[in-house]
Amino acid sequence: MLQKIREMASGWMAKVLLVVIIVTFALWGINGYFSGQTDTYAARITLRAGWLGTGIGAKYKDITAEQFRRKFDQERQRQRAELGARFDAAKFDTIANKREVMDQVVQRELLIAAAARDGLAVSDGELAKAIAAMPAFQVEGKFDPLRYKELLAGQNPPMSAPQYEATVREDMQVRTLPAELVSSGITSDNDIDEFVRLKGQKRDLRYLDITVHDDAAAPTDAELQAWYTAHTADYRTQEQVTLEYLELDAASIQAPTSIDDATLHQRYDEQKNRYIEPEQRLASHILLNVPTGANAATEKAVQAKAVALVAQARAPGADFAALARANSQDEGSKNLGGDLGWLTQKVIEQKAFASALYALKPGTISDPVRSNEGWHVIQLRDVRPGRQIPFETVRAELEKNELKDAREKLYSDRSGKLVDLTLKDSTSLVPVARELGMTIQKTPLITRAGGTGIAADPNVLKAAFSASVLEDGNTSDPIEIGKNHDHMVVVRVAQHLPVKTLPLAQMRERVLADVQADRRAKAAKSQADTLFARTAKGESLDALIGAGNILVVPAVTRDATMLAQPVIDVAFRLPRPITGKPPQTGLAQIAPDHYALVEVTQVVDGDPKTLDPTIRASLRQQFAEARAAVETRAFLDALKRVFPVKIAEDRL
Repeated sequence: MLQKIREMASGWMAKVLLVVIIVTFALWGINGYFSGQTDTYAARITLRAGWLGTGIGAKYKDITAEQFRRKFDQERQRQRAELGARFDAAKFDTIANKREVMDQVVQRELLIAAAARDGLAVSDGELAKAIAAMPAFQVEGKFDPLRYKELLAGQNPPMSAPQYEATVREDMQVRTLPAELVSSGITSDNDIDEFVRLKGQKRDLRYLDITVHDDAAAPTDAELQAWYTAHTADYRTQEQVTLEYLELDAASIQAPTSIDDATLHQRYDEQKNRYIEPEQRLASHILLNVPTGANAATEKAVQAKAVALVAQARAPGADFAALARANSQDEGSKNLGGDLGWLTQKVIEQKAFASALYALKPGTISDPVRSNEGWHVIQLRDVRPGRQIPFETVRAELEKNELKDAREKLYSDRSGKLVDLTLKDSTSLVPVARELGMTIQKTPLITRAGGTGIAADPNVLKAAFSASVLEDGNTSDPIEIGKNHDHMVVVRVAQHLPVKTLPLAQMRERVLADVQADRRAKAAKSQADTLFARTAKGESLDALIGAGNILVVPAVTRDATMLAQPVIDVAFRLPRPITGKPPQTGLAQIAPDHYALVEVTQVVDGDPKTLDPTIRASLRQQFAEARAAVETRAFLDALKRVFPVKIAEDRL
């Protein structure tokens, strides 16, 4: 038997089985047999599919749940600032809204992936010019490196120049493809003329304003009871609570208002390296692009052209700006004669470019320099030496930072005590308020939809209606207000009014009004449907005169205000009248118990010849942008097929 086993183990079947096992482990790994893998992404974009449908060789771009929450919170803050008291926290926190925000995040990542696939890049020159043109970084209309550093350092959290520049570069990349679609949008004169004909169209109308005949007897008590029983949910109060809370806000903490010079000088000495203005170089360049994947012959030809341009630029009396305008392929600087403005080493992403620029003397031309964009010819026009920024120049910034740190320390100390004390006794805010010298505040009655002040914050609402706070009577955990980590509250429910069905006796008048309104609506619809059916069989409005009043309104436009909008909508959906044939009739519902039968007797189109040239140009631009928006959406949909997207809605 052992011999037989040995023969089978060394035979062809064993070898095939061994190959299958090896391939299986190669594809899925031995670890997959012993442990599961838990995905944590909120969305996953497949940049490159794996081999044979597996994860082997696949490349993904994951959007984490934290990244999504950060974007969602930013959108919440934006809408709250824009809408003010009209902002509805409950409506905002819907799955449909979360899908919409996630779609924005995914769109951005898809555009980044498409730009990388197509080799679209933002040159250092384009990036430098974009940042230098931002008014926030300018002093007296010119880019100021010190202001640039100060503003970045003042961000929350602080940003370094490379971090900010990477963000701006990415934003520029993301805008490139949609901008190309916008610029390619074409609108013909015929498109505009047709729009003017439709937009300026006027229609003469006749309509029968139908009179409702509701001769039914007053509802009986039994009918009222039946309606009330069938619609009990309409006669309930909303659940409401009143909250009592302690609020800690760094902005209202009593903190020092000035810092002595000795302390500021000490901070300046400790942070001297931060207050160094780096050397700046005023540069121009000529870029000759080398296509991605170019062969050796193409590379050599472009390099040879760069060598020839170096010789021309170094010739006596040469005009470098003219050479750049004639030869450079950097669209951002070409029309400016290759001007890149004042650059520092940190702002230049291409190390070879930076090394060559910083090896030059003012007025000299570099040898050809290879970067991942192509071959550069660089001219150094001027140099601003680096310098230590004096204490007096940065004193205000130092004091501002010290005051901020002092306020943050006080807030940190008080918030720590607030947390400790509320955890120590979660049944009352009184001892906490007494210990910290704080005032217990109260909200008015609020529903789950929220209210004003802290009651507009979704985290406060979530805590207020949680089982621990609402049912068990505990004080909430500290709740952060906003995202700056400098404002918090703790809340308790002071009063709770549960959902309550109001008795029929209390709601009798409202129930009576609802029953009568329902009767009128049904009677009106029945009457309108009957009359409309008669017109469909060939009867004219004049034959129905007993059912209401016929009104004649000439020259009605789409934006007319003298008529109910449903009447206008129906009128402009009806076909043009045909001479010798009765006009078609439409049915318009003006209100639940109010209908009208509408017919169009004449149509006069708008006249394109009366359109002002300025308005025509504006319409052409609007149409091009609208068309580009449609094409952009189609482009993004196509990208989703190229780079499949998977959304994990349970993690949103």
